[in-house]
Amino acid sequence: MPMLNRHILSLIFCCFGLFLIVYSSYSLGDFSEYGAAFMPSIIGGGMIIFSLIDIFSRNQESDIPLVSWHEIKFVLLIIGIILFYVFASDYLGFILTGLIITAPLMMKYATTKPIYSFIISASVVLGVYYLFTAVLLVPLPQLFS
Repeated sequence: MPMLNRHILSLIFCCFGLFLIVYSSYSLGDFSEYGAAFMPSIIGGGMIIFSLIDIFSRNQESDIPLVSWHEIKFVLLIIGIILFYVFASDYLGFILTGLIITAPLMMKYATTKPIYSFIISASVVLGVYYLFTAVLLVPLPQLFS
């Protein structure tokens, strides 16, 4: 497989970060205060900033590393996971969507037994849910809401 310039991945992440900001402000409302649109906007802004830093931090073409299609598959996997959460969380709720995302990834890439990976991912999802709903008082999507 041919190698691609790393700037292509940075550009993909930059465009996806912009998509996250536009989509969350359009569908979830104002992101100027804490709410449902705040976190996706922060993630999108971070993706844009770090992508631009990556693009402009390399002065010469010889300094730019090349990436393979194998590495691009992982980038597309992450983008797909984020898109799945954005579009499915309103119907499946935060907890179920979080488990669908984290449990299989953890079971595939963790070095522990699958049952431990599932328990850890369920604990993380429930912990994040508690943090946002009880501590930060940010309502998260509920099942079939």
